[in-house]
Amino acid sequence: MTRSVWFKLLVSIALLGWLLARTPLTALLYEFSRLDAGTLILGAALSLLAWLLSAARWWRIAPEFRLSDVVRMTFIALFYGTVLPGQVAGDVVKAYRLSASQQYGGHAAAATLVDRGVAMLALFLIGAIAAVRLAQAPTGLRIALWVGCVGLLCGGGLLAVPKVRDHLVALTQTNGSGRLARALEFLQRLAHALHDALRRPGRIAVAFMLALAYHAICIAIHLLLGHALGLDPGVAVWCLVYASVSVLMLLPVSVAGIGLREGGYVGLLALFGVNRETALALSFTFLSYALFGALLGLTAEIAAPRNERANPQ
Repeated sequence: MTRSVWFKLLVSIALLGWLLARTPLTALLYEFSRLDAGTLILGAALSLLAWLLSAARWWRIAPEFRLSDVVRMTFIALFYGTVLPGQVAGDVVKAYRLSASQQYGGHAAAATLVDRGVAMLALFLIGAIAAVRLAQAPTGLRIALWVGCVGLLCGGGLLAVPKVRDHLVALTQTNGSGRLARALEFLQRLAHALHDALRRPGRIAVAFMLALAYHAICIAIHLLLGHALGLDPGVAVWCLVYASVSVLMLLPVSVAGIGLREGGYVGLLALFGVNRETALALSFTFLSYALFGALLGLTAEIAAPRNERANPQ
């Protein structure tokens, strides 16, 4: 493993160890015992539904791809996003592997970027609205969530402008050869593909609605597990906690968000009077769902044709 991977692994271990060292084991086990099998299974089923909605959202942005391929790669992306450092690793694998079936260069990467942007916009918006309604929400967090909303809207709007696309293409023009030239050529194709995707407001609107539905299911899982653990802080609290933890896990400093996820739940729920062991039980349950998704992705990866895994081109 590279130094970067070792560093992220050590960060995850250190954060998790620090939290567990300050949490009574008996209290944590008691919290786990409150989660009955029916609740856990329902949470897993809702997670599966959310992942299928995620695939449908990506496909709605780029319907020229086969839906079955998009669904399969969505689960494979869950696997790589869990086992590889950094939460965006799964997106990279998905874009690279789906490029095998694309007719025009950069479309798979563009669809993945737009899909991620739409999902993040919906997430920031949910968190920002919830933060306004909660007096306990830190001011810095409120500002960050609204800045994220505005930034994504402005960025998407600019990329949809033809002059901006032409300027980006002009910046990446080159007469050379080698890796740099190939990279710049890919960026040119990506600029065209991004513009093509973003100039279709109907597709983006449907994708945004699917993103809201995806996040609604994730929040429903929080309500479900929270109820089993005796927590009822309100929908607004769960919206803020879910959105904030999801954004926190994007930081490329841990493996599969381990440590960041747990610290986020403990720190944010503490603002609303939730103890550490309950927050950790909730967080570990979500980690188990992430591992469940990774297992499904591993199964899909094993079943994938060998030539696709070796060389999508």
